[in-house]
Amino acid sequence: MHLPKVDWRVLVCRNRARPRAVIILWLACQNRLATKDRMGKFGVVTDLKCLFCRCNEDVQHLLFECCYTKKIWETVLGWLNVNHSVQGWSEERKWLERICRSKNWRSKFVQVAIAEMIYAVWIERNKKVFNRDYREGLVVDSIIDNTVNRIWECPKYRDRIAKLLVI
Repeated sequence: MHLPKVDWRVLVCRNRARPRAVIILWLACQNRLATKDRMGKFGVVTDLKCLFCRCNEDVQHLLFECCYTKKIWETVLGWLNVNHSVQGWSEERKWLERICRSKNWRSKFVQVAIAEMIYAVWIERNKKVFNRDYREGLVVDSIIDNTVNRIWECPKYRDRIAKLLVI
């Protein structure tokens, strides 16, 4: 049986991020995250507003159009010394697919960072939705910590991670 290859496979396959982060990334790539917009189509929720900025919440908005999540991704990219103007999810995914096709160290770091970022945003969003222990401001540190921990497991990248941590 021959199945077509999808462009986002370079983001998900061989990603060193935590498995739970890769699964959330995989769901986001397929537009299957249970956002308020998606749940509204099933009649589960009536308030379709983003809890971070009060715009309509869908995957496109939640991941990179929301001012809150856009700022998080800009900060993570700044830490990685990647000069990039953040756009919406569709454009960002195309950029990520192009970057992650490369075999260099930076592409591997970006691959892990995007999975960890989307997972962290999803968790923060859910904490806020379900009124659990929500504390704004710790998200970027969590993303960087998890990215460092996952990449540190591969000895050939330790030198690069050490340089990023010193800066």
